[in-house]
Amino acid sequence: MSLFCKVSDNYAPQVAYRTQIKGLVLCITTGHSKDVKLLPQIGEIMSKENPLILGIDLEGMNEDLIHSGLNLKKDRITEVGAVLWDFKRKRPLQIITELINEADHLPISPEVEALTGIDDDMLTDWGLREDHIKIFLKNLTGYINKADYLMAHNGPNYDIPMLEAMYKRYGMTLPEKTWIDTVTDIEYPETMHNRSMMGLEYHHGFINPFPHRAVTDVLAMLKIASHYPIERMVELAESPKITIVAKLNAPDWRNAVEVKKFNKIKNRVAKSKFKWNPSDKIWTREIQQILLDEKKLNLDFDWYILH
Repeated sequence: MSLFCKVSDNYAPQVAYRTQIKGLVLCITTGHSKDVKLLPQIGEIMSKENPLILGIDLEGMNEDLIHSGLNLKKDRITEVGAVLWDFKRKRPLQIITELINEADHLPISPEVEALTGIDDDMLTDWGLREDHIKIFLKNLTGYINKADYLMAHNGPNYDIPMLEAMYKRYGMTLPEKTWIDTVTDIEYPETMHNRSMMGLEYHHGFINPFPHRAVTDVLAMLKIASHYPIERMVELAESPKITIVAKLNAPDWRNAVEVKKFNKIKNRVAKSKFKWNPSDKIWTREIQQILLDEKKLNLDFDWYILH
């Protein structure tokens, strides 16, 4: 038995942090080290009593996001911001942010530059490339593994698919974890109709001095989310999603009374967050099953579940 194992055998503590166990591996494999009870790593005790949230936001250059939606073959991330958030204290614990300069990204458009302040020169000078992007993703994975839940604003429609695609391009897989969407998984007051980040910031009494930059948008999102119970957010985030359809029959367009009645109902449908589906010619909205179970869906027009 080596001197190292003799020392370990004599002095190995009855309990130890996981980081202390690394030095005992040699002796454990030879059967000479004492059994030790593992203490949780820093953050694990806090996590049980106070869930840790990793907020994530992306900026990107997209081919035609407004009219055509995402094109994951061409759209690229230009900036990632992530904040590990102590929900009880309402404070950030760790912050990471990087500009991303993938070789095949589309040139930054004047509109995106005006919105974000990010231009091609900035990406050239400061953006991560190739292997450095992969190292960053491995680092981001570490933060994801620390968190109990992930959070993004409109994540299912932008941040999550964009991030999954980038992980895939570098031969990696985005870890699976519950995502909280601050658009749909927070029960805002009924009078708070605007779900944009700027609108929510205004309603919660502050202004983001650097809007449309990844890490400052994350901090703003987490500040807003901290006004609401995390337990309810998780319930909504983990509830199965269903699609409901507004019953809205076209009127006789020659009949002014019918048209007026139709337009009133259509306006109520639109204000209730239903979206027009041009291919199927219906108004739809995705909701959480739990809202139906709790009978909390109060709509003043007829609707049905899309099967």
